[in-house]
Amino acid sequence: MKKLFLILTMALAMTAGSGVGLFASTQNSISETEGIMPYCTIDDLNAAYGEDRITGWSRLNPDTVDRAITDAGAEIDGYLLSGGYPVPLPGAPATVKKYCVDITSANLVLSAGVLDGDPGGKAVLEQAKIARSYLAKVAEGKFKIPGYSSGEGETVTAAVSGNVRARSPERLDLRGY
Repeated sequence: MKKLFLILTMALAMTAGSGVGLFASTQNSISETEGIMPYCTIDDLNAAYGEDRITGWSRLNPDTVDRAITDAGAEIDGYLLSGGYPVPLPGAPATVKKYCVDITSANLVLSAGVLDGDPGGKAVLEQAKIARSYLAKVAEGKFKIPGYSSGEGETVTAAVSGNVRARSPERLDLRGY
């Protein structure tokens, strides 16, 4: 219950205002006007779902997209805070960016009320559900954000390259048993 309260509190605190510039910008206006470094940009949304869909879901209102990005970032920060991570994550990994795109898109679909007329809308909501499930596991400490500290003595790297490194324990020699 505490985690849900923290997430909702963070979401409400982070949704105060929004910036300008939506479909023609190369940078997200939220970072410029609010001092917040978002986990995704309008360009990321357009690349994932197409500018036509984002325009339709936002009902041609740039503030709607900015607000959805801010809300998704606040929701992600709530999960990360519950998991012991400092927020916002600098140079967030591709997984966090993708999950921000998924949650933002789901917020736009729900606010537009286009689920009945858009068969892809249900798929967008399913992707957001997957993102929230992963982030809930991060909050519980079951999953970790690679390359970042969760306050448990791990070191933080400035950026994650996307490569995966795995270590395994030394092999036991059980010959002769």
